[in-house]
Amino acid sequence: MRALLALVAILALALAMQVSAVEPQGDTGAHDPTLLMDGAHWFAFTTGRGIQRLESRDAGKTWRRLAPVFSEAPAWWAEAVPEHRRLDVWAPKLFVHAGRTWVLYSISTFGKNRSAIGLASSTAPDATDWRDDGLIVQSGAGDDFNAIDPDVMRDRDGRLWMTYGSFWGGIRLTELDAATLHPIGETRFIARHRGGIEAPTLVRHGDWAYLFVSHDLCCRGVDSSYNIRVGRARDVGGPFVDRDGVPMLDGGGTLIEAGGKRWKGPGHQDVVGDVIVRHAYDAEDGGRPHLRIARLSWSADGWPSIQEE
Repeated sequence: MRALLALVAILALALAMQVSAVEPQGDTGAHDPTLLMDGAHWFAFTTGRGIQRLESRDAGKTWRRLAPVFSEAPAWWAEAVPEHRRLDVWAPKLFVHAGRTWVLYSISTFGKNRSAIGLASSTAPDATDWRDDGLIVQSGAGDDFNAIDPDVMRDRDGRLWMTYGSFWGGIRLTELDAATLHPIGETRFIARHRGGIEAPTLVRHGDWAYLFVSHDLCCRGVDSSYNIRVGRARDVGGPFVDRDGVPMLDGGGTLIEAGGKRWKGPGHQDVVGDVIVRHAYDAEDGGRPHLRIARLSWSADGWPSIQEE
């Protein structure tokens, strides 16, 4: 038994080392990625026509593109967001629940908050039997929030929590009914940033709930100023504060990653275990967004950072 446990530990360490050093190859064009891992079989769903699907069979090293989730728009899209452009779908969140694979996603128009978060499901992330599961939440011009960028976390007690939001009032939190995956109970704001905030990612690590967000501006190629921030709270409902104790409702957030010489505006992250996936704009490829993958390390006092490659 001890030998088996030692082998498992060695294999886990080897996988972690591979993840920390991975430089994705193949078809890596991606914006707003979300990650699902099944051993070495990984999936990244991204913004794009019909929800773009990328697949890797070697733990994120090489990627190929599958057919989109949607080949035609569900009828309710036109009523919820009349100005939405055909099959342009934003910011999916991929997860497994109750024996099915689910994806939350956004439809909207750039710069407006008449938006909607929808839900679809399938028997597997690479299956072709995707089902439209309808509208989850929507926003309009009179609202103080924007219904985009959904994320889901299952807490230790089994309860499901969805974070979402963007400009306007900031990031919101609501509980989801485990049977219907529709919001229940109170919805509250948990983070704001005057210069722009999007892409919440809520995860549990140890005794803390961590809220990752993207500050500032995306979608400007090499001029994008996106950067990844994090705060934490004992309770999933907050209040979330950064390492310096600044509340995220007051614009706080400890910097995780900002742009460098080549990779500009990293953001719209997803965190699975100790793996963080995000996009960044490649200055060596005309400012196009690409998939980026790294491993998180954790300080002795429980703060994450991106492990250097």
